[in-house]
Amino acid sequence: MPEDMNQRRWNALQARLDADAAKRHAARLAIKEAADDKLRATIDEAVRAAVQGMLGGSAEATESVPQPSPEAPAAAEAGPLHEMEPGAWQAHASRYWADRTAPKYRPMTMGEFLGAQADDDGAA
Repeated sequence: MPEDMNQRRWNALQARLDADAAKRHAARLAIKEAADDKLRATIDEAVRAAVQGMLGGSAEATESVPQPSPEAPAAAEAGPLHEMEPGAWQAHASRYWADRTAPKYRPMTMGEFLGAQADDDGAA
């Protein structure tokens, strides 16, 4: 009988310790999630401010930068950037920057130049 009583006491103690450990674990997870959410929000705000600053720029810079069309998707419409999958991020980035950046001039390479020349058979 005393062994049975000791076993019950031991089981009760283990149950209390397990419950306390579960509470501490849940509290740590809540603190970590709150910190992660705050970090994500700070990063989103910093990115949003950087993009607005880059697009807002000085008068000389903004004259040469093409202005976005009204039907261009806004960054806020796409949802939080940190929740996007890589494929969704690439699609969003290509849609977002499609009409915001002008195509850059790139000179032809020698191979492109030679390939674009008409074939000369010497008869002309």
